[in-house]
Amino acid sequence: MKIGIVIRTCKSVGSSRYILETSKYFAKQHEVHIFANQWDQLDEKIHTHKIHIIPGNFYLREASFYFFATLLLKRYKFDVALAQPTRYNSPDIAEMQFVNKAWTEYKKSERMPLTLQDKIMPRIESSNIKKAKAVIVLSELVKNEVVKYHNIEPEKIHVVYSGVDLQTFTPENKQIHSDEIRSKHNIPADQTVLIFAGNPFERKGLEYVLRAASEIQKNTTLLVLGKYSQAEYNQFTKIAEEVGVKERTIFVGLTKEISKYFAASDIFVLPTLYEPFGLVILEAMASGLPVITSKLAGAAELITDGKDGLLLNDPKNVDDISEKLNYLINDKVSRANIAKSARETAEQYTWERTAKGMLEVFEKVGEKKS
Repeated sequence: MKIGIVIRTCKSVGSSRYILETSKYFAKQHEVHIFANQWDQLDEKIHTHKIHIIPGNFYLREASFYFFATLLLKRYKFDVALAQPTRYNSPDIAEMQFVNKAWTEYKKSERMPLTLQDKIMPRIESSNIKKAKAVIVLSELVKNEVVKYHNIEPEKIHVVYSGVDLQTFTPENKQIHSDEIRSKHNIPADQTVLIFAGNPFERKGLEYVLRAASEIQKNTTLLVLGKYSQAEYNQFTKIAEEVGVKERTIFVGLTKEISKYFAASDIFVLPTLYEPFGLVILEAMASGLPVITSKLAGAAELITDGKDGLLLNDPKNVDDISEKLNYLINDKVSRANIAKSARETAEQYTWERTAKGMLEVFEKVGEKKS
């Protein structure tokens, strides 16, 4: 099978890991071509094609990638072409890691200001999903949103959960990297370390973590991982200062060493307002961390509340977040049991399993085309 994949960046950081990891398995049996603007080291069997982007503002970059990707792929004939619906015109399979229409509707309901992106992307998304022969989504949450907001028949949509690298994200890292990271950031050995990872900070719920941190015992440090602008940094450090946790909060930024930071941490917290899946949640679980996250995250579908994680009904409920944090901080036995169960759950979700699930969809679509 000849497979074409369109993705703007294919890197080990962020949501594009879904393609970076599964493409390794595709390439063992099939001819794989990746069309991207940037990529990390890929399997040597994979053919890479550079999609140029016109520099400028967000809209110019997005539009130019969409145009040049669509133009370039006309030169090739693939059994299946996979793409996020806002990256390429008329993919055979639309791969959904985010539903723009769902996020736009959420913002409307919360009376949050809408951007031009919120108005344009849902239209492009809807057009390409309807033209696609199949849709791959990361969770039942996303499947339901695609049906609801784009009126797509459920039979066309296939849920394939993300996988996790169980060798990179492992509890064994604690003995190897914990002291290294704590020393780097001058964190005392007796401190309980909380970790938040994700961007944009507003959608991922950082504000509510900061406010909850002000209501828990002082012998804690919060690590904040994720890409941010100067404006975002100023906004959230101001919140941290207002609630009295600035001295206990460390903004690390974007890092490729997230597994090391998990190793140095005790509790992962992500009260996200909207999360189609949340690969970082599964990676934290694989690292042997107890997870506190929102039921609005797709990865919450893999968690049994109280057994291998703690789930929030309302990500904005600061009292609930702080209560769950205090429970895990103070009850070390329960914390260890939840951490152990989290690892056991994560072990069921390998990248090989994800790749096999995607290939089943590829084969069905390829048969229809031939």
